[in-house]
Amino acid sequence: MFHIKQIPTPGRVRELMAPSGYVVPEALREGNPQERELAHLTSTDERFSVGVWSAEPYSEFVDRHEGYEYTYVMEGRVSLTDDNGTHTFAAGDAFTLEPGWRGEYRVIERLLKQFVYYSPEESQA
Repeated sequence: MFHIKQIPTPGRVRELMAPSGYVVPEALREGNPQERELAHLTSTDERFSVGVWSAEPYSEFVDRHEGYEYTYVMEGRVSLTDDNGTHTFAAGDAFTLEPGWRGEYRVIERLLKQFVYYSPEESQA
């Protein structure tokens, strides 16, 4: 078992990513996200994870964000609109979300983000 794992460089990470499906059809408003991800680290109970995720332009309505998330935008632009207005983030920006966030998540330009995610509740999968 390895205790140290090298993270791929941004130039190589895209070729290692696999399709993913976090955007549920009933939340999708427009576009085709064509999501991809690469997990770097996942806890044995799958409640904590670190990795990268990408998506093509799309928009979805998030009724309730389930976990704590830190995002660092590596490429592209994304906006989040909630009762407090619209917040737009581009390459080099970082932001956090907490459980209960509700609003529109819109990928404006092809997005590549690094994330750290913690789910305070057991997965129902």
